Amino acid sequence: MAVAALAGVALPGAAPRAAAAEPCRTQVTGEELPEGAGRYPLIDQLGLPQAWDLSTGEGVTVAVVDSGVDATHPDLAGAVARGSEFAGVADEREFTRTTPPPEQDCEGHGTAVAGLIAAGRAESDRIAGVAPGATVYPVRIADGVERATPGTLAAAIRDAVAADAGVINLSFARPADDEAVREAVAEALAADVVVVAAAGNEGGQGPTEGRMYPAAYDGVLAVAAVDATGAPLDSSNSGPWVDLAGLGQDLPVLAPGGAYQASGGTSMATAQVSATAALVRSRFPALTAGEVVERLTGSATPLGGGRDDRTGAGLVDPFGALTHLGPGGDGGREANEPTALPGHIPVGDPPAPEPPLDPAMANALAWSGGLLLAVLLGLLAAPGVRRAVRRGWR
Repeated sequence: MAVAALAGVALPGAAPRAAAAEPCRTQVTGEELPEGAGRYPLIDQLGLPQAWDLSTGEGVTVAVVDSGVDATHPDLAGAVARGSEFAGVADEREFTRTTPPPEQDCEGHGTAVAGLIAAGRAESDRIAGVAPGATVYPVRIADGVERATPGTLAAAIRDAVAADAGVINLSFARPADDEAVREAVAEALAADVVVVAAAGNEGGQGPTEGRMYPAAYDGVLAVAAVDATGAPLDSSNSGPWVDLAGLGQDLPVLAPGGAYQASGGTSMATAQVSATAALVRSRFPALTAGEVVERLTGSATPLGGGRDDRTGAGLVDPFGALTHLGPGGDGGREANEPTALPGHIPVGDPPAPEPPLDPAMANALAWSGGLLLAVLLGLLAAPGVRRAVRRGWR
């Protein structure tokens, strides 16, 4: 992992050394989990115990381009690399790049996303990320994603690629198709990185009729949000560009300061898909990013009868993605072979019976059997014949 070497990486527009990050003007905080909170619901909703028997995401770095991550949160202990921070400046540089304090996340959004990806399994499984063995590389947008320039976001994505991220989580959505962001995403895909982005929470009422970026770019996994019953959230954008869905209603998530909060939407659903990609990349390191994407979409649990514009291929299925046959889901099967359900191995047809003998072969075997019988009878009769000759038989 090349995270440690990033201090010497020169990115376009970045100053060699910049001032330390400014303290938060306002700080989002949370509260303690209630006593008796019980097992984290997402663990059973996504079938994570079975998935964790196969992979925890170990060895995979997931870059989180967001508001920062509170790396001092107890549930993220040892899971967060020293990331980077991009802040806009009002001169020709456009932005500066620094290394943020490990606890800096003013909005709490990035910490929530990071926890859904890689939080460790707490006592009694009160909280856990989908890929608790993965490493989060935070790329903090100091001014907020919604106020960042396209050039700043593009630099943040390139920074994630330079950090050897296997997956980039983009839990934000913008209505503009910015050339700088499009090119940076294309470079990430060309570098064999799985790029996952939120479909957005405008309910299809935005200026682009729901089409949001970078989720709508070719090659990016666009993630919608559903509730615990699998019904799409009214706020979740839809369209033929949506690929998958994750759970996105009232999820307990991490908050800065070692606390917790409730959150939802396509941002949190996106984190689940990114973490599942990390599980797959850890278990199958030889797969390309495209093959990982095919596994995730090919193994999803269909919602509402099949693929649609609200949820794409369906709800992400971590265990299904880890056990699906073949990178794209067909495992090289012929068209008439059974299809595997997510997380299941198909049972093949019983072997066909051997074809009966053709007439020529049957006739040959009959003649051979007759001759053999004649020889045996002759051998058995030989002693009697010799005795008869001695007695004068004629």
